[in-house]
Amino acid sequence: MKKEVSLYTSTPEELESSLEELRKNQRKNLHKDGNIMTSHKGADKWIFGVAFVIFALQCFTIILPFAWMIMSSFKEVNEYNLGGAFSLPTVWEFENYTEAFQSLNDPLTGTSFFGLIFNSIWYTVLTAGMASIVPSVTGYVISKYRFPGRDFIYAVAIVALTIPIVGSGAASMKLWHQLNLYDNPLRVVVGGLGGFGGTFLVYYGFFKSVSWSYAEAAEIDGAGPYTVFFQIMLPQAVPIILTYMITGAIGAWNEYQSIILYQPSFPTLASGLFNYKSNTARADIPVYYAGLVISMIPTLVLFSLCSSKIMTSISIGGLKG
Repeated sequence: MKKEVSLYTSTPEELESSLEELRKNQRKNLHKDGNIMTSHKGADKWIFGVAFVIFALQCFTIILPFAWMIMSSFKEVNEYNLGGAFSLPTVWEFENYTEAFQSLNDPLTGTSFFGLIFNSIWYTVLTAGMASIVPSVTGYVISKYRFPGRDFIYAVAIVALTIPIVGSGAASMKLWHQLNLYDNPLRVVVGGLGGFGGTFLVYYGFFKSVSWSYAEAAEIDGAGPYTVFFQIMLPQAVPIILTYMITGAIGAWNEYQSIILYQPSFPTLASGLFNYKSNTARADIPVYYAGLVISMIPTLVLFSLCSSKIMTSISIGGLKG
């Protein structure tokens, strides 16, 4: 039988011993509950075991191409063409990375590797910034203000999401030509002013869940609509804005199709490397792989530094939604 311990009649030694026993039991239960294989018995263990194997294989298939590309980027071109596909380099050619900066130019425009990097930077900043901030304005207005046509605009925004992007390609090309924005960096700015899409729905749901009492308190103190939005409402959406900026930056950095279609004179790293591989008769593939590795570094670093912020924001959004 366990000895009853009273806070008023027990000695300090007995209290300390009781607390130590309690800590041991908590650690034992935590370890038992935290182990997915010991917290489930019988058939459940087999289910979780099979699921673990499936996810491990999926991770392997994702990591293997990157590992193969990095390994191939250190090979000499003849060894890559004639040697084994998965063999380690006999001589590690670190010069491939310096050669990438010198020879990986866009063959269609002649843009240098550093020019490709510069175009990638401004394109990523504009695209990610516009795509994460502008929808917050439309989401806030439609969720918090009543005006004629509000429901119609919301319905059109929902229906537009069901239209395949490929189906609007020809119309988009004609529109940019008629606006004299084809092959013009201003196309990125104008294209980002739409304020709708999937991001709009997230902001709409977020601001819908925010109490209007914050705005009413500010309006009593004399705040106007712009003050309420920029100083009270928008700061509450900062985690969502940062999340969309990060994910949008990763997507924009790797985007190449829209660059090739709508602004071919301003190739980015993604489109420039695609053009190099497609339009160079005797492309140096190991050097090309070195360029791909270099282009991957910014997105890998950004995601590694901000992955916790992304997952936290997604978790918070799920609880509120």
